[in-house]
Amino acid sequence: MKYLYVLTSDDSDYYLEQTLLSITSLRLYMPDAFVVLLVDDVTEANLTGKRAEILKLITELKSIKIDSRFNKKARSRWLKTSMRMHITGDFFYIDNDTIIAGDLSSIENIDADIAAVLNDHIYLSEFVKTRLHRMNVYYKKLGFVHFSSWKYFFNGGIILCKDSKTGHDFFREWHHLWFLNFELGNVTDQQSLNQVNFIMNNVVREIDGIWNCQILNDGALQFLHDAKIIHYFATHVHSKFFLLANKEYTEKIKETGVVDQKTKDMLKNPKAHIAPNTRIMLVDRSLREFYDSAICGAAKRIYYTRLGSVIEFVFSIIKKYIFTPLRKKLYMHR
Repeated sequence: MKYLYVLTSDDSDYYLEQTLLSITSLRLYMPDAFVVLLVDDVTEANLTGKRAEILKLITELKSIKIDSRFNKKARSRWLKTSMRMHITGDFFYIDNDTIIAGDLSSIENIDADIAAVLNDHIYLSEFVKTRLHRMNVYYKKLGFVHFSSWKYFFNGGIILCKDSKTGHDFFREWHHLWFLNFELGNVTDQQSLNQVNFIMNNVVREIDGIWNCQILNDGALQFLHDAKIIHYFATHVHSKFFLLANKEYTEKIKETGVVDQKTKDMLKNPKAHIAPNTRIMLVDRSLREFYDSAICGAAKRIYYTRLGSVIEFVFSIIKKYIFTPLRKKLYMHR
């Protein structure tokens, strides 16, 4: 089994540093793993100096020349959706923004041509209605007219793919469909991934969430204890409760080119490194989009201002003398 990472990066981002951190964690558990780094020609050219340190951790570097009209983000999706065409043998693809938390060798025992973990650890039917509606409208613009009949919606953070006809057919169609979406202005790859799965009659096998514990999502906690891979989502810019996801670690790597011993010690037990001000809450799934919304973000900023103090005082009075007595009165009359 080959453990595959895809990287498009330059000195202005932290993608290389995230990848180096992930591969370092993989090597702690699997020092002899066959690790492949798939890059574009632009990235290969800047793997010099401190940035070349990542080459010491991999088994094989594979570079693909890509048309210059694609920007960095598009090149990464171009590579990801076509990686089956460039890699021989079975592979287990792993996103850059991950920490390996255990031996991954048992992935070889999964009997499937292609396998992945559900996005958000839930089935499509469990998405809140407002989110489903927005997705349905957007997917119709992409030409995915049967979205509402999908059962599965997989996360592309990890993908097991065998070197089989089904594997090659899937990636050929995925790359083709991603490019059509790119022409329509959509760079991301997860929509086309799931559309291809629908077209090919659900060929992607659902596997346990321990293989892609999406730690910022509501359903992840049940998989964290046994998680093999922690997927921390680098696209979120706020401070992370999972400490290893915070930028201070990738900034240190950018300065030195290597993972220091303190961070390596943290990687030996990554699940223990949770921010001390973290607490577990049972959240109504219907409120999830609100918590991620711009309105909620603005409200939190206002709350800590003088205006916020005034608004909070007014609403606390209304709650104390109107809503709470009314609620008690209604409860007593049941």
